[in-house]
Amino acid sequence: MKNFIQQLYLAGSMLALGIALERCTPKETPVSVPQAASFDLLQDRILTPTCATAGCHASEQTSTFAQHGLVLAKGKSYDFLVNKDPKNTNARTDKLKLVTPYFSLQSLFYHKLVWGDSGHHSGLSYGNPMPLNGKALYKGQIEFVRRWIEAGAPRTGSVVDTTLLNDKTPSF
Repeated sequence: MKNFIQQLYLAGSMLALGIALERCTPKETPVSVPQAASFDLLQDRILTPTCATAGCHASEQTSTFAQHGLVLAKGKSYDFLVNKDPKNTNARTDKLKLVTPYFSLQSLFYHKLVWGDSGHHSGLSYGNPMPLNGKALYKGQIEFVRRWIEAGAPRTGSVVDTTLLNDKTPSF
């Protein structure tokens, strides 16, 4: 019986020691990788490679700047886009902004990215669809832009599902 009590005491001591050690061991805090801001992704994956190119919307020094007044280069594009009046007369008449936060259909930028939709512009011409290189954006890219605008077109914060940028379905 004495042997049983010693074993019971030993088992209890081991259990208490295990609990004490477990509580003293620092817990690993999961590392969360911050997602890139939706606008930064829009800039890096859409604007920079397809719009902010030589002869298009790269700077105020491009030959076409006087016509469109739009720079889409990193560090400038947001201030040129959001809540800004377009130069296009029909777009101004329709009270569009280049980007109207929360309203993609009131945003000329969104309209310019959607090719071949006969009813999309209500019969009005808002100029050539963009980009001018003859290759429309993919459906996922256009949807990313639409959702970013509908989420308020924020400069910071992740507000759009980034997997949309991987959708390579042709839009036109």
